[in-house]
Amino acid sequence: MDPISNVDRLVFLLRQRLLERSRTAGSGPAGKRAANQRAPGGMESVQALAAISGVDGRQLKRALIQNILVEQLGTPLLNEAKFQVVVDQVVSTIDDDAGSSKLLSRLVQELRTSAG
Repeated sequence: MDPISNVDRLVFLLRQRLLERSRTAGSGPAGKRAANQRAPGGMESVQALAAISGVDGRQLKRALIQNILVEQLGTPLLNEAKFQVVVDQVVSTIDDDAGSSKLLSRLVQELRTSAG
């Protein structure tokens, strides 16, 4: 049995969070309130970004992943250059996995739909 690496743990955590968000996104106003309480200000910025027509899917995916990581690891990391590299690597790792990429794309589409 192979040991679980830090990347595997992070991908697992992100998958869980994405699944939770996709479930709460479809559960009506109560689910949206719960999501907003978890990340005060964070999801509102991602939703505002989703409302802008010129933003491409990659930027929106990155913003969403960054928000999830900041929730888990703390806001002080947000302005760290190394943290931004980690965000890019996580987005690339998710994009490389077909199932995770499909889930993230679906979530981005739901964000755009709810923002529009």
